[in-house]
Amino acid sequence: AVTGDGAAMARLPAHPRLARLLLDGARCGAARYAAWLAALLSERDPFFRPHRSEGKGPLRTTSVHHSRSDVLDRLAAIAEGERSGATEFPWGTLNRNAARNISQVRDQLLRLLGSATTGENLNPSPTPGAIGETASTIEDVLLRALVHAFPDRVARRRDAGSDRGIMVGGKGVKFAPGSSVRQGLLFLCVDVDGAQTDALVRQASAVEIDWLPESSLRSTTELFFHPSQKQVVARQRTYFEDLVLSESPTALPDTDAPGDLLFSEAVKAWDRVFPSDDAEISGFVTRVQCLAEWMPDLKLPLLDITGLHAVLRSLCARCRSFTELKQAHWLQELKNRFTWEQLQTIDREAPEHLQVPSGNRIRLTYEPGRPPVLAVRIQEVFGLSQTPRIAGGRIKVLLHLLAPNMRPQQVTDDLASFWANTYATVRKELARRYPKHAWPDDPSTAAATSRTKPRS
Repeated sequence: AVTGDGAAMARLPAHPRLARLLLDGARCGAARYAAWLAALLSERDPFFRPHRSEGKGPLRTTSVHHSRSDVLDRLAAIAEGERSGATEFPWGTLNRNAARNISQVRDQLLRLLGSATTGENLNPSPTPGAIGETASTIEDVLLRALVHAFPDRVARRRDAGSDRGIMVGGKGVKFAPGSSVRQGLLFLCVDVDGAQTDALVRQASAVEIDWLPESSLRSTTELFFHPSQKQVVARQRTYFEDLVLSESPTALPDTDAPGDLLFSEAVKAWDRVFPSDDAEISGFVTRVQCLAEWMPDLKLPLLDITGLHAVLRSLCARCRSFTELKQAHWLQELKNRFTWEQLQTIDREAPEHLQVPSGNRIRLTYEPGRPPVLAVRIQEVFGLSQTPRIAGGRIKVLLHLLAPNMRPQQVTDDLASFWANTYATVRKELARRYPKHAWPDDPSTAAATSRTKPRS
């Protein structure tokens, strides 16, 4: 359905922007000046800067009312020209014919405005005269009316005092050198040339936040991932349409959103947040991965990248930064994916350590796609006739048999064959180099030891 304003605007033979300007000005008691301003905006610029011949001085300027608006400055100049005949102003020379034409269009718009608003209880327009007579009232009315006529031209400076800004819609803008609107955070791009990367604002007007239509204002809490602090932060932002008017730090909401944002960033920086340098954590993951490969019938929860990301998501629900993630209880969260019975099976079928005949518990080294490795001194497995097996007896342990100096002498997954075929040769060399150590003739039945021979 067409609103009352829409019907009134439709009766005005003017661009919808200017029709809005006319109605707002009339309803605030400034119909004459609203019509004058609409005429100025609808017609060609009545000011021009003549080419100066070499040796001529600068343009002569005369006293003129200044406002917070390049457009209202021009309107005041036209009013002064109509009253006093002045033509020279800081931004150029007033073309009297163009100014008279603008005044004629003003009068036409006033008549049309009266017809379009017949029946409305409009405030009377101020007595015609210099804008300066009712400067504060008229200026505020017109500045507000401009905002309502050009809501999509509202812009915010990038920094205080900057000549660059960003407009509703995201377009970058830059003030032309001649603009006098240099103060204030918000401004209106009334005359803008959008051909460049940063559109050139030839004429602007200041904007106050309380002039903006409330229906287009909204405040919201937004989350961001701080690029240097590597943590989730929240900011309270006020928008006009899609333009950020103000923002300030605020507390993180007690929702899933902070954890979700942290998770999305942590996935991209996996190597930074996963504590792979923690032997207990990385060892548990590898043991589970290997056992799932060797004994798929156990149907263990997988700790592949998908499974690890699920653990990460759980941790992110309680963390807000990469530092907190790195220090989180990863091992407990990993184990929480398994039942008590499954954890018992993992420890039994893919143990962290194996006890060898010497009585020592030696750590096993796991790597997906390879057999587990047990690096142990030869003397500690004397008396062991067969290669140890894990994973329900399905997987042989790869033995790295070490000399007393802890350097590998033989790598084998067939201990019986080593004792029978290779040990004698190895024994001869090692007995010569390490005479204080026991080198029995039959290692498969000899007593294991982690010590040197006792002195006789």
